[in-house]
Amino acid sequence: MSVKLNQLVDSLVKTAPPGELNSINSNLDVLTSNTSIVDDSIETYINENSAVFSSRYIASKYNKDSNSSKYIDYVNKKMFNIDIKTLTAIDIEQYFGSIEYPGIYHGLVDKLEIYGQDHYPKFAFTVIPQGGQLRVIIIGQRLNPDNFYTGQWKSEYVIENGQIQGDIDLDIHYYEDGNVRLKLQEKVHQSAVSNASDVVNFINNSETKVTLDVIEQFNQLNQTSFKNLRRLLPVTRSKINWGNAIGNYRLGSDVVNKN
Repeated sequence: MSVKLNQLVDSLVKTAPPGELNSINSNLDVLTSNTSIVDDSIETYINENSAVFSSRYIASKYNKDSNSSKYIDYVNKKMFNIDIKTLTAIDIEQYFGSIEYPGIYHGLVDKLEIYGQDHYPKFAFTVIPQGGQLRVIIIGQRLNPDNFYTGQWKSEYVIENGQIQGDIDLDIHYYEDGNVRLKLQEKVHQSAVSNASDVVNFINNSETKVTLDVIEQFNQLNQTSFKNLRRLLPVTRSKINWGNAIGNYRLGSDVVNKN
């Protein structure tokens, strides 16, 4: 029974839209008293997909401390635990680990901060040194449960041997009087970079292209598939007054005057 429960919880958590983990957690706590299964499943989800805590800290398998339960914020040299129920960073302390930062690291952090402020309404980012490579994670979110929508743009880039490549994930959930979800995954092709400016320019160009592609696809859907779902206007292209004025229309007068 516990194996089946574990599989059920895992499948529910894996489908959770970004920013809704706390709601998923609360609902699962009502369904089962085995909170350890829920917590383990959510922690696995966070490690595999990356998540934002306290609006600024990113937790991921790439910055998980191997000697403790904490995560490392290499940008601000902090260590932190996570509270799954409130999506906050807790037990924050200074990070004193001996890590070698590449020469472009601090300049890249400064430029990414400016880039994020210019292009995201709300964002968090981190830059993780991993041996001979750097991993950049950028997460922008719009979370508005009061108006029944959540959305996240997540970008991950790996810089190694003067080359950069990455992946962009877009996940939007709208659930007022229905349940609509848009998911997009786009691989960003490899390119040569030699400094922090090259990296940020590559990120800017890649994300701008994906954004324009998404807008173009939406415009095409609006003019084709979505158009067929709407109630069409009459040939006069004017709306019908369905109140007392219905009798002014020929069909309406025929119906109204019929005894």
